[in-house]
Amino acid sequence: MRFKNKIALVTGAETGIGKNVVKTLLADGCRVVGTNFTKSNLIKNKNLEYYKSDVTSEDEWKKLRNYLESKYKKIDILINNAGIRVSGNLEKTSLDLWNHVLTTNTTSMFLGCKYILRLLKKSKYASIVNSASITSIRGAKNMLAYATSKSAIVSFTSSLALDLVKDKIRVNAVAPGAIDTQMVETLKKEINSISKYNKRMSEAHPIGRIGYPQEVANVICFLASEEASFMTGSTIPVDGGRSIR
Repeated sequence: MRFKNKIALVTGAETGIGKNVVKTLLADGCRVVGTNFTKSNLIKNKNLEYYKSDVTSEDEWKKLRNYLESKYKKIDILINNAGIRVSGNLEKTSLDLWNHVLTTNTTSMFLGCKYILRLLKKSKYASIVNSASITSIRGAKNMLAYATSKSAIVSFTSSLALDLVKDKIRVNAVAPGAIDTQMVETLKKEINSISKYNKRMSEAHPIGRIGYPQEVANVICFLASEEASFMTGSTIPVDGGRSIR
């Protein structure tokens, strides 16, 4: 098992990609702590613990760090997956909305790395995997705040990788294309036509379809594992070829 005797912290663990990451880690022998906000649709497993937390709050990250330190002593894997998708161009994006998106998607990641670092340093083999987006590579119309927040994650990942290489902590990211999650359901409603959405997404992805959460989870868990021991600072597109079209 790839993650036997490893302990992972996964943010945004209750739905979509995060939920599939949790399932994959558990199946590979990992003990997992997942942050959740609503306590709905949760997985039941003796090696899984949920911790209700607001990832945008510095105080709550401090409390979570202290809790994990007292119970587990170390963290081997940090998966920064929590995030939101919000549409809007420059004219329709208020300052409050801009700050909300960047705080949720980017600042929360900074806080997580900052406060969990002490526990990662206690691991003999530590890895951080961040969730970016295809919009961080090629931009996106009418998604200004979201695309900006995800682009920042790519730079954050490569810069942090350089800072932490001395501590033997690897840092990588994934950049998913359109994935069949609740975020996509929201986009379908915005387009107001499932058939139009499916046609648009099929044309946008050379593979001819949108992706599934497990396909992204597989790449995240690969990056978190020792199989990716020679990788750090990388952002891997998981996008059905959309980034090269």
